[in-house]
This record gives sequence, C-alpha cells and structure tokens, in this order.
Amino acid sequence: MPHALIVGGTGMLKGVPGYFTQHGYTVSVIARNPNGLNNLIESKSEHGFINPIKVDYSDYYLLEDKLKSAIDNYGKIESAVCWIHSTAPEAPYIIADILNDQNTKCKYFHVLGCEYSLPTKENENLHFTFERFVNLIYKKIILGFVIEDDTSRWLTDTEISNGVIDAVINEKDTFVVGKAEPWEKKP
Repeated sequence: MPHALIVGGTGMLKGVPGYFTQHGYTVSVIARNPNGLNNLIESKSEHGFINPIKVDYSDYYLLEDKLKSAIDNYGKIESAVCWIHSTAPEAPYIIADILNDQNTKCKYFHVLGCEYSLPTKENENLHFTFERFVNLIYKKIILGFVIEDDTSRWLTDTEISNGVIDAVINEKDTFVVGKAEPWEKKP
C-alpha cells in the first residue's frame, strides 16, 4: 500500500487525507489536535488507512522520531502535503531531510500563504532551498483568496482542501488556490 504524509490534516487540510485513503494510501497525518485526529480515524475509508501522529511539529526531535517511526512501520512516503506555520521554521526542512533520506523520489507539496506569491528574493529562493534534497520533487501550493463582487475573503477550509487536492492531481511546480492577485484586493 502506498504511503502519504499530511502535515496539518485536521485543520484546513482535513479533506486531503480522505483523498489519499480513497486512492488506497496509508496516510500518516501529523497534527497537534487529538480531537481532530480522532475525527479522521472515525471517517475511515475501505480503501486506505489513517496513521495518526500526534505531535507538535515545533518539537523537532519528537517530529523526527515520529516521522521515522511512521516510515519504519508503513514504508517509504511517496507524497507529502505540508502546511507548517512559521512558528516552526525548521520543520519543513526536517521533514524534507527525512523524506530525502529514503533514497526514492517523493513529491513534496509545500502549502504556503498568499504572501509567497509576491516576487521577493526570499520567495524566489525558497524553491532553490529545496533543490538540495535531490530525492524530492518540490511543488508549491499557494493559498490565496476569493474575490466576490467588490469584496474579497479568505478561502474556506473546504475550498482549501479541494484546491490542494486539485494541486496534487495537476502536479504543477506552483499552483495557486483561489487568487493571489491583485495583491491590493487581499482581505
């Protein structure tokens, strides 16, 4: 059974684990919220399996330990969808390093806020930062906003999940969910 990793799969990405389980994956879901993990387990699929990993990804040592354990128990991870807050700036790289060490190709879908659509030097360098992980196929998913009439609003959790699933299916290097411009229309 193929193995996927979802970081943040009990919040705004809560629809994403279901996509992977419906396609026969074992899905390791990293989340801090035990209630959210329990809800995921209860929404089982006959095709796949949820491996709940309760860990705060800002605890880097525990994150590394739990992720390596998931790989030992369920096999190499083929796809990872990672939504990680800036409060844990090293977590994306710790995860990338562990996935890279599998010595097989892994798709790494990095879910980012709409500020990553701006053409800044930092944003442009993000892709190059991940190039050192030779076994990762790095993809950016940028979460934008919705413009309705003369106003704008943030995406709903359902729109985010559906958009991320669409990005996983389409496998573009950069995929924007919603709109990321014009920037002045951002809510």
